[in-house]
Amino acid sequence: MNIYVLLLCVSLLLDNLAIHKVFCGEVLELQEVEVDNYGDATIDGSSRNDVYEEDNYEDESSLETSILDKSQSDTSSVLVTFANRFNYPITLYWQGDSTSNEKFKIGDIEPNSEINVDTFIGHNFYATKLGSDEKVQTSKKITKSTSEYSFEPLEKMVTKNPFVTILNVRTTAMSAKFRCFVPSKVHIWYDNGQDGSFQGFLTLGKEYTINTYEGHVFYFTEGDDKTKEYARFVMNKDQVTYLVMDPERPPPNSYLVQQAKEDAFMAEYLNRTGIRWRHYFGPDGPRPPPSLHMWPANNIGEVHKVVSHEGKWICNGTSEECQSKDPVPINLEVVSLQPRVFIIPNFLSDFEVEEIIRIAIPLQGGSQVGNADGGGVRKSETRTSKNSWIKRSASPVMESISLRAADLLQLDEKLLTNRNAEDMQVVHYLRDQKYDSHHDWGVSGYPESRFITLLFYLTQMPSPNAGGETSFPKGANGRGFKVQPGKGSAVLFYNLLEDGNGDDLALHAALPVNEGEKWLANFWVWDPKRK
Repeated sequence: MNIYVLLLCVSLLLDNLAIHKVFCGEVLELQEVEVDNYGDATIDGSSRNDVYEEDNYEDESSLETSILDKSQSDTSSVLVTFANRFNYPITLYWQGDSTSNEKFKIGDIEPNSEINVDTFIGHNFYATKLGSDEKVQTSKKITKSTSEYSFEPLEKMVTKNPFVTILNVRTTAMSAKFRCFVPSKVHIWYDNGQDGSFQGFLTLGKEYTINTYEGHVFYFTEGDDKTKEYARFVMNKDQVTYLVMDPERPPPNSYLVQQAKEDAFMAEYLNRTGIRWRHYFGPDGPRPPPSLHMWPANNIGEVHKVVSHEGKWICNGTSEECQSKDPVPINLEVVSLQPRVFIIPNFLSDFEVEEIIRIAIPLQGGSQVGNADGGGVRKSETRTSKNSWIKRSASPVMESISLRAADLLQLDEKLLTNRNAEDMQVVHYLRDQKYDSHHDWGVSGYPESRFITLLFYLTQMPSPNAGGETSFPKGANGRGFKVQPGKGSAVLFYNLLEDGNGDDLALHAALPVNEGEKWLANFWVWDPKRK
């Protein structure tokens, strides 16, 4: 089958420093294209989203560039502005898609200057330092709600919301992936300088993701027999995967072949993106990009607006008596670009908060960490709260909250069942209780993953020093930040990047409670479905 594309010819004519645009189109017949596993058409292995540029202009800051290829987007043409807020010049690029290494130069932007680009909804752009491949910030995805996209220093990013505080503390926290190539049950131990702290177990071919710190030491034994130690590793931030092997009992060759494929991909991914691949890699390659909606985060302070017709509850009774008929305006304010974090004020009514706590109290039990698929579930000193799980069907109020959350997340409400969502987890913290730094995503031998974390804050902390905030220690360009939006408000963040990789910067913690108590609800949504 033949593919026809429109070749855009751009002729820029300079007349007394005024720039004119002339566009001419020509239909070219191309060879057949191949469709890869993600549905993107490719020509000779490259993206078919080609951009043709011309650099013979004098005043780049006033250039209006047009990108007319629609294959990456919908058909809504928009004129947008890209601003450079750095004190050095940058180069703007258009990229084919989140998994492609193709890049197409749009132009250079001088410090504190702007250029206009005629493009389409869904297109992606990024910038580098002039003359360098070093990206200056996260990429920008064009949306209907935003017309200006700023590239600015990361230290300026998470400072404009009164509920957000910069920590100014750099963390050595990291994630590590342990993979077992030993044909028997292996126990995982953290070397605490004493008898070791049990961290779970692995069997042949299984893997387990753990959150730890640089310099920590883990060792692996034949069951509980600590005299037979297979491996001992010192955690290194530049290493993701740690292989546990028995020289006397090598694994089947297929395991080694698959490991070599993963190593090659990880090296290529690091070279292409500048970050390490941390999520699942299987026989068919890396896990694909998320299939569910993901709100863009292009600028700090950007607000996405949604209206939900699932009214708030104000009392205990029937819907006709106690549920408001007024639509609920929902505002998502971007407070961090890396990781992608939003604050949603006044998402719940006071009565809805009280209803969640009322249902949760008789169900409370000790919180645990880990999962049954990788390492096992266990109690840990890193998480000292109590929690309970509440089903969507527990009450009409819980049903309404789920429907409103679907509007917030722009998802079909049918997905917020066991297909994609976990039951709501309600957590109770008393004084000094906390949950240390961790990721909500993990790798346990399958591509399915927690994708969305939606936190409902159920307590108004008694003072600014009461603690209990949610911290993101790798945010704010590594300086960390914390957030506590107050009773009835919510925080949304994504655990995966746009290409499907686990977002290492989404590392977060529940800081210790210094005064009073804290109630919070976790709402997790999986992609592409719940495992």
